[in-house]
Amino acid sequence: MFSGVQQNWRAHEDGKGSTQRSRRAPQIQGWMYMLDEDVEWRKHWFVISDSALRYYRDSAAEERDEADGEIYLHHCLRVEEFDADKNYGLQLHMRDGLVTLSAMTSRIRRNWIDTLRRRISFRNSSENVRHPDNSDISDRENSSSQNAPPRTSTAPHDPGSDVSGPYQDEPNMRSNRWEASEGCDRQLERRLEDRTKWFQEGVSDREGEDPWDRVELKKGVVTSQPQVPDAQMGPDVDKKCTDFEQLPIVEKRSPVGFQNPQTTNEVLQREVVSLRQQIEALRQVRVGVSVCGPDAPCALKLEQMEKEHRERLQKIHDEHERECREIETDKQRLLQEEAKNAVQAMEALRKAHQEEIEKLRGHGGGETKDPSIRQQLRESISLQQELDGLSERYSQQCVELNRIQNSTEEQNGEIRQKEREMEQLRQENQELQAHLTEEINLMRSFITGQRSGVVPLGSYERSNSELEMLLKVKESEVDFLHKEISCLRKEVQTLTKENEVLSERYKQVYVELTELRGRSDRDINALKEQLKLTNAALEEGRLLSNNTDQ
Repeated sequence: MFSGVQQNWRAHEDGKGSTQRSRRAPQIQGWMYMLDEDVEWRKHWFVISDSALRYYRDSAAEERDEADGEIYLHHCLRVEEFDADKNYGLQLHMRDGLVTLSAMTSRIRRNWIDTLRRRISFRNSSENVRHPDNSDISDRENSSSQNAPPRTSTAPHDPGSDVSGPYQDEPNMRSNRWEASEGCDRQLERRLEDRTKWFQEGVSDREGEDPWDRVELKKGVVTSQPQVPDAQMGPDVDKKCTDFEQLPIVEKRSPVGFQNPQTTNEVLQREVVSLRQQIEALRQVRVGVSVCGPDAPCALKLEQMEKEHRERLQKIHDEHERECREIETDKQRLLQEEAKNAVQAMEALRKAHQEEIEKLRGHGGGETKDPSIRQQLRESISLQQELDGLSERYSQQCVELNRIQNSTEEQNGEIRQKEREMEQLRQENQELQAHLTEEINLMRSFITGQRSGVVPLGSYERSNSELEMLLKVKESEVDFLHKEISCLRKEVQTLTKENEVLSERYKQVYVELTELRGRSDRDINALKEQLKLTNAALEEGRLLSNNTDQ
């Protein structure tokens, strides 16, 4: 990555080098970070010249000409933006590697990229001009030799040098021509740099007033800046700069010189004015575009999404209510079936027990003299009485449970009715608030004199007393609605609490019924065992009586 950067510790240059450096274009300098071979960011003071990008430890090192290294621009192929992990990155694609730099802000990065691209394109065009093919050289030499006037030498010279004079004059003419061409190149480079700098200063001054240009974007931050104006601005500016660069390049091929500087400056000024007008028009178009609002392209989609969301919520709410009703119906049906089955089982047990008692009484009745049988009969009678009491309690609990369920349903109906009333009152409140806002706006416009064309003229003929009276009436209506809404909220809260209490009571009754059913099952099993024992005792007594009779 860093192979394109050549470390070059230089000593002070001689007077000729300093003279050539003074003729070059004005240097652009500033702080940037550079990614070194250890993949670490190093801060350097960068200075760009016509042929290289030098970097120093600081500005004092630049004055002492102690460069840490330099990047030769004629080895650079292209310059691109780079998504670096530090600030705003840019990459120089060299012939033998990559050089990664990082600027402090996006504007500084854009200035460096534009400057480097102009230098690279200008160097390439200059090299093409300085190294033409042989046909261009021969044509230029022929034209210059044909148009050149005959020279008369006034200085004395050695006769012995007459033979070699023509052969020595040809390289001298070529060297003079190349020196003139290089001087034109330097003058053209200075003029192009001054023109570019002046144009950038004018555009940056105008762009500084735009709030869109003040937004400094970091990596990973989402922005809402429209991209249409930039896309439209880029080709126009590039085309104009290309036209500017092509004009001097054509003039460079002629060693005679340039045209009148005043004419060139006027052309450049007209082009700059036209470019500024285009930029101002594009900026106005960009400001006129509404990012968000009722006329935005996303408004219709948002309304459609809200409508779908409301429909989906209403569908889910209806489905939930239907499921609740189905669950409530299933619960009622199961409770009724369970109560009916319990009553039928208890009736069957009562009948069976009564039949057993009748059998016992039919066999022995009161003539039974066995004390164990009498004890069992007494226990059976007591158990029967206890079973009758439990059955009565169970019936009462079922009746109370049904009453609680009915009251709960009634309260749920009242709660739903109150909720509907609250929703209706809320809608009426919103309508009244909208109407009140409209009346207040009318009063304000009437007082300030800012009348709207939508409101009829008769509404402005009202007196201040009428408007104040109307405002008081509206405020009293709003207060009354607020009080009514608060009362309804309190009623809803009370009904909700009562519903919770009834739910708790329902759970307690259900638990008691479950315990009562378990106890009844245990008592029934005990009665069955006692009946079995009683029957066995009766059979034994019958057998004993038969044996005694025999």
